[in-house]
Amino acid sequence: MTKKILKTISIILIFGGLIYRYFLYIDFKNDCYIKLKPSFLELSSTNIKQGIKILKLVSPDEYTKFCQHVKVINPNYACGGLGGGCYYSNNLEKKEIDISTANGGYLGQTAAVIAHETCHAQQHQEGRDLNEQECYLVDDKVFKQIAEY
Repeated sequence: MTKKILKTISIILIFGGLIYRYFLYIDFKNDCYIKLKPSFLELSSTNIKQGIKILKLVSPDEYTKFCQHVKVINPNYACGGLGGGCYYSNNLEKKEIDISTANGGYLGQTAAVIAHETCHAQQHQEGRDLNEQECYLVDDKVFKQIAEY
């Protein structure tokens, strides 16, 4: 009986660890919980998670906006292509952005793309028109903060 319980607990822990590693970003201190959708193109969510951590480190205000306005990241190929992102404004409650940067590349770019798409999510959730210029200013700011760091 004890072996069966230990085996079951081990399987649950391994399964839970894999889910956390590949499909969740959690920051309890900042009340930030992000689900990462599975992807065949992005076999690992490491790049996206590191991009989020860089955003948190260099631009706490943009990180706070990210945690407030995004709940799901879709790492599949999006309208932004590989190395970019996209925000589809078809569902206000979805709070989802598309980021396809995990196939390598500069982690600072990942952080900037996350901030840029978060800007669009915020615009939409506030009932404003999507303004590309405003969001380019956000990703430019993140790039500058990375360079200054």
